[in-house]
Parts: sequence; C-alpha cells; structure tokens
Amino acid sequence: MRTESAFAEIEDHLMPAFEIRGKVAPCTLFRPLTPNLDELLTDVEDRLSQTPEFFRNMAVIVDLSALGELRESINLSGLVRALRDKGMMPVGIQGGNEYHERLAPNLHLGVFAIGKQTMPRAPVEEPVCPSITQHAMLVEKPVRSGQQIYAKGRDLIVLASVGPGAEVIADGNVHIYAPLRGRALAGVMGNENARIFCKELRADLVSVAGFYQVSEDLPQDMLGRAVQIRLEGQQLLIDVV
Repeated sequence: MRTESAFAEIEDHLMPAFEIRGKVAPCTLFRPLTPNLDELLTDVEDRLSQTPEFFRNMAVIVDLSALGELRESINLSGLVRALRDKGMMPVGIQGGNEYHERLAPNLHLGVFAIGKQTMPRAPVEEPVCPSITQHAMLVEKPVRSGQQIYAKGRDLIVLASVGPGAEVIADGNVHIYAPLRGRALAGVMGNENARIFCKELRADLVSVAGFYQVSEDLPQDMLGRAVQIRLEGQQLLIDVV
C-alpha cells in the first residue's frame, strides 16, 4: 500500500514548478546610429562616465532599425560583448536581418518581432505607438530613492516628490505635481508624442521615447521651474509652463 507521504509526493509532481508572467518593467532600446564600432564605443564610454550607476545592469534590446541597409556591416557580436563589458545587459535584438536573427542565440539574445514592424517597406504617415487607453495611474505618496513606478499602457500622475535615485516610468505621459529630483521616462515603448510635466525640474535624468538628457545637460535657466519636456525630431525640448 502507498503511504500518505507517497501520495503527497505524487501531488507535488502534479503541481506546476514555475509560472510565466508578463514583464514587470520595460527594457531600454540601444539604437546604434552608425555601424562603426569604435565610434559607438567611444560614445558609450562618454555616456557611462556621466551616469554610470544609471546604466549598470540595465536590460537593453539592441535595435538595429535606424541603420537601414548599413546594419549589414555592423559587428553585432563585438557590440554585444562591449555592452556587457560596460555593465549593461543585452537581452535581445530587433530590426536586424536574417543573419542577425540566426546569430542571436549564439550571443544569448532573444529576437523581438516588433523590430520587423518598425522597418516598413513603404512610408507610413505615423509611427506605430502603443495606444494609451487605460485610466492614468495615480501615485499620491513620495517616490523615494531606489523605488521604481511603471505605468504600463497609460499615463502616470505623481502628486508628491520624486526623490534622487527614484524612477517614474510610463508608456504615456508623466505628470509630477511636485519636485522631480530622480529620473522620469515617458513614452518608453516608443511613443514619441509623450511628454513629461513637472512642477520643479531638478532631475537626474529625463527621457522621452528613448531620447534623454542627464542632469548635467539640462538648461540651467530651467532648473527649479515648472516645465514640460517633449520630443521634436531627435531632440528633447524643455519649455516653461
């Protein structure tokens, strides 16, 4: 006869040992604008020297779509190794060709299908962006150092301060009705129409659709003021509101 412990063991084997859930935070796109590896790495070194802790252990998707036909000549293996050496964590590619997709498993990278959608053969009138249909996420308490708030598929409204080392992220707009001293990232899934609004700008970093400025780059005459931050072309613009 089977003992109770034997039945318990059988029941344990019938239960799933893991779950697959949706992602809890977005990846950052690393989008080369030149296939020249030396030039790329020089720029990476410069950015890392400004905010090394921001990039440390950052999960990135290497997006080759901006290179067009020039992506044929990029040294993907060398780029991925260099990013890992610098402390970043490449997890996938998008916008590559068939060779890049075959190479990806050897580099321990996933292949993101969205990359194929970002390289249309015919011109399109508007970029494909996530639709922001949900009600905004509302945060009423201060966001403290080390905390990260992510509003997936919607806007984020913060009624309290965002402290140094804190991070607020949204697929849509970010509204902060208090001082912003940490990092604010809007349109993180590619929505170039997203904006950041804050009552008092003293940020570590601001970003819209992957284009960013760190504290050292922010205009001095805008610090401490109520502003909106938007993207025009490939340049962040900061306006008083």
